[in-house]
Amino acid sequence: MKGLSQRIVDFIATLEPSYTRQLADGRDCALSLADGTLLMPMDESHAAHEEGWVAVLWQGDGQRRSEVPGSLLASRAILQHVALLGVGHALPALAVQREELRARFARATGIEVDLRLERLAP
Repeated sequence: MKGLSQRIVDFIATLEPSYTRQLADGRDCALSLADGTLLMPMDESHAAHEEGWVAVLWQGDGQRRSEVPGSLLASRAILQHVALLGVGHALPALAVQREELRARFARATGIEVDLRLERLAP
């Protein structure tokens, strides 16, 4: 069975045309087609329980690396993906699409993401 970090990255990689799959360092990763940022799963085999952290290589540069909770990346990726595909569509249709992706993420990973737009407001 794949670890949580890998399942999160695998899900994000399916959000085409926002992301695509990319093999890097022998791992299946997600590559942002907008800016070249590479999302790489972290090895969680040593952890007592999976936390789902993902390595972010900014513009694919291994020298510019961050480690962030994968659920945070997934929520951002879903919202951006729906915004990209939703250009010209009514708001109710976008809400349906967000909910479908939220549910698909939960099935794929076993965790929930918060997609409430009001939490993004300043």
